[in-house]
Amino acid sequence: MNQNINIAKEFHEITKHSPVTIYFNRHYLDWENKPFPFKIYLNKPKVNLPSTFSYPIEDSIECLRKQMNLNLPEQKQIDLNILSQILFFSAGITRKMKLNNTIYYMRAASATGALYPIEIYLICQKIENLDAGVYHFCPADFTLTQLRKGDFRSMLFTATGNNNKIIQAPITLIFTSIAWRNSWKYQTRSYRHWYWDAGVILANFLALCNNNLLSSEIILGYQDELINNLLGLQNQKEAAIALASIEGYYNYNNHKQSNSIQLSPINCETKPLSKYEETVYPDIWKIHKSSNLNSPIEVTNWLSIKNNEEIHLNKTRKISYDNKINTTNKYNIGDLILQRGSTRKFSKKPITLTQLQNILYLSSISIPFDFINNEQSLIDIYFIANSVTNLQSGIYYYNKLENNIQNLKKGDFREKSGHLCLDQKLFSDASVVFFVLASMDRVLKYFGNRGYRAVQLEGGICAGKIYLASYSQGLGASGSTFYDDEVTETFLPHSNQKSTIIAIGIGIPDYVAKPGKIYTNVLNKEDYTKKI
Repeated sequence: MNQNINIAKEFHEITKHSPVTIYFNRHYLDWENKPFPFKIYLNKPKVNLPSTFSYPIEDSIECLRKQMNLNLPEQKQIDLNILSQILFFSAGITRKMKLNNTIYYMRAASATGALYPIEIYLICQKIENLDAGVYHFCPADFTLTQLRKGDFRSMLFTATGNNNKIIQAPITLIFTSIAWRNSWKYQTRSYRHWYWDAGVILANFLALCNNNLLSSEIILGYQDELINNLLGLQNQKEAAIALASIEGYYNYNNHKQSNSIQLSPINCETKPLSKYEETVYPDIWKIHKSSNLNSPIEVTNWLSIKNNEEIHLNKTRKISYDNKINTTNKYNIGDLILQRGSTRKFSKKPITLTQLQNILYLSSISIPFDFINNEQSLIDIYFIANSVTNLQSGIYYYNKLENNIQNLKKGDFREKSGHLCLDQKLFSDASVVFFVLASMDRVLKYFGNRGYRAVQLEGGICAGKIYLASYSQGLGASGSTFYDDEVTETFLPHSNQKSTIIAIGIGIPDYVAKPGKIYTNVLNKEDYTKKI
């Protein structure tokens, strides 16, 4: 079904926003049925992660600009301490906020609507203080719940089309999405949010791997059903959406295959998500199923696309580590992530052209994907400049290959930038609003329906990098949804035949935000009971 790309095209069309669709949408939020933000296993053994993990202290700029996707001799050996650091600064709890007698737990990476649909699992060989097995990470009590015992990397190897990075990696993270947790608010369109939210986490993850001299690969080529069964995921409720290997040096030559490819069901009980019935949105599962890879040959064929010389994708530049970023950056990567948060009010003060250039450069460094070659990309970056010193206000395109910006239209588009982001004043006040676009028809033609996942995920990672790069420049950032077709029309004719993926506003906050903290247990005893 992956080649029946009319399914992805139809899904993209029916989930577009416009002023008309927003006005006539009668969906309301049932606050009594709001999903619980954590997945809690009630009858499985847990491993307490060390809360005294080492603090990540490498320069944030260097963590954003490195590309540790090669087997380099200086790679570290991963242990439970480093794993805990990576998990916390990728998806741990950094803030507690009380509003109307309800406590909200904000995390190291932002999520649409602060609903946090993304869960993290891991498959590992035996490392110091952690047995080989399949685990689920819970940020609420900072534990790993063991779901299966044994080394299942050979099963991952099979599921990923014999990807050698899997066998070489002592640990592979698997990112999943719980559909109801986001569709409670965003309905069918929430499928796009799966990949945005996972992408922002992965941006943090890649920076943390760089902090620890660990290489990684983000893997979208895998047999969906095999991975979902390995994790014991519930059909049409949750699904795996991306894998990420952690390839630090370890004695992986002693790898022993799991006894059998046959998987017994995981007998697990979890805390219910909501007080009442969950709503299922069939179009979400239609597009997801249509983009599944169901056999080894389908995985192999999908991954082989990147070697087709007739495939024409966007090019990014080669990174020169001799290039110095012109900045007075004062953050290490740990402080940066704790400082990061979605800005709620911009001051309208201008940012500098240097800050803008640094953000564009850092956010467009190529991503170590398995399905495209290094220095390739599926996305383009456009932006509206409202207030940037030494840059005329107007509409621009960023040429990633040449690392320069091209003016498309001159003039004051401040009100336009807010209108495009669902008429939110926040994005009229922003100094710059980025819009990530992609040639959707071309992506689907090359990669099938699974290309829809890929382009949304790359857009999410780009957004996460813009967040981190903006805060590294002492600025703020906030993501937004948008009026799809109006965004494309704004950048015509340059944006002809392109679709909007995600929007992010940046600028100088109109307030001083307190940095976050490290929270490793926010659960109460009653949170371990089934009752909501």
